[in-house]
Amino acid sequence: MSNSLPESARTILEKIRAGFPLIEIISWEEDRVCEHLGLICMTEFDPPRHFTTWSVTEGFSDGADGPGKAKDDPLGALDYIIQNEEKRVFLLKDFHHYMRDDHIVRRLRDAHSALQDSDRCIILLGAVTTVPPELVKDVLVVDYDLPDVDEVGQIVETALWSMQTVDGEQMAIREGQRTQILRMFLGLTRDEIRRTIKKITLSHDVLDMDCADEIIEEKRQILRKTEILDFIPTTDDLDQVGGLAKFKEWSKIREKGFSEEARAFGLPMPKGILLTGISGCGKSLAITCLAHQWRLPLVRLDMGRVFAGFVGSPEESLRRAIMTAEAISPSILWIDEIEMGISVFSDSVESGSTSRIFASFLTWMQEKSKPVFIAATANDIDRLPPEFIRKGRFDEVFFVDLPGEKEREEIFRIHLLKRKQNPARTSLNSLAKSTKGFSGAEIEQALADALYEAFYAGKDLDIMDIYRITGRMVPLSVTMKEQITKIKRWADNRAVKANAE
Repeated sequence: MSNSLPESARTILEKIRAGFPLIEIISWEEDRVCEHLGLICMTEFDPPRHFTTWSVTEGFSDGADGPGKAKDDPLGALDYIIQNEEKRVFLLKDFHHYMRDDHIVRRLRDAHSALQDSDRCIILLGAVTTVPPELVKDVLVVDYDLPDVDEVGQIVETALWSMQTVDGEQMAIREGQRTQILRMFLGLTRDEIRRTIKKITLSHDVLDMDCADEIIEEKRQILRKTEILDFIPTTDDLDQVGGLAKFKEWSKIREKGFSEEARAFGLPMPKGILLTGISGCGKSLAITCLAHQWRLPLVRLDMGRVFAGFVGSPEESLRRAIMTAEAISPSILWIDEIEMGISVFSDSVESGSTSRIFASFLTWMQEKSKPVFIAATANDIDRLPPEFIRKGRFDEVFFVDLPGEKEREEIFRIHLLKRKQNPARTSLNSLAKSTKGFSGAEIEQALADALYEAFYAGKDLDIMDIYRITGRMVPLSVTMKEQITKIKRWADNRAVKANAE
């Protein structure tokens, strides 16, 4: 039976068997965790162990004195557990709220001593961890994983069995698309999966890739609640990025790095990349297109909000972000302008806390076992500590320079086609020569401005419209000449050039 349980549940089973008296489970899914633990107590022990839950509103779920004991009395709940000598697993819901109380902390330490070698165990279940320093050595903390692909399959099948389509038929998964569909639900809780399927049945008669937009939108709304993660839809592959030939070549070589064939060949899992360089030259675009090219979900982490402590403690925010990225793996975790987040973090918390959390994040980057590919971008790499960019954290550090002449031609061609213009009607070579020092973003904006003026004049776009706009623009390479020269000098022998020219 234990093989059918999630890995987190099997871990907790091992710890209960090993005699750990205090375990804290971090999870949003109270009902799912309780179901799994109840199943463990019923099937994995001989004789079965009692599984008893407690909450401040309802007290204990059972016991010799009947249900409801120690209602609204967390200290009394611990007293009852210490005095009870039956082989039981006690689960205390939302107990982290009371762990700031000195009396509760003291009684938990008493419970740790009393439950040693007793076949009794206390499990603290909540959505956050607040283990006080006095209990750090006594409490084992376990992050409870979100449903994996196998469990998602069970949840989806059960939900579909109870639902009907708009035509009154039982809904089913499109044949041949099962694995793709199930992977799209990764990162959601069981209840979120059920609600999403129920919403889909209102407008679809089969669960297939045509439902992808609805699933992605639900994930985006759910991740938005975290305020630090955003699910980024991707629509273009790397052909829509002008230039960056060496980066594109590297990405094609690594494209199959997450496959089972790569593991069988002896290849390590791809770790990540750092793109640094001049602002407006396509670093962020390259990341979104890379995710589409590799067919991996892209989640953006707002490191500034994490490190500034806007959404709870930095430790808790970062831990949740990592959990979510791992839950939907293989995935790409995009950290945009990472130097800004680290700077905000360093200025807003104590230095000891800074060192501890940053070291924890670096250790995770180095040793993570799940296929989460880190894609970080930085405009000012001097603000990053050297231990962050050393080999082993990333597979490669790329420098994105201003586009060369051939690359500017390619950028003009791509943006003209995107705006329903015919590149053959324009001398791309002349435009490229006249825009030396322009970034890709500046070329895109020049074309947009020229189109607005042509539209206002009631005529088709011609090359003179573009010349007028670029002629009065002052590119970043001029206004920030000294800073850009400094960045280029840094990259000469410290990073791989992403551009061909």
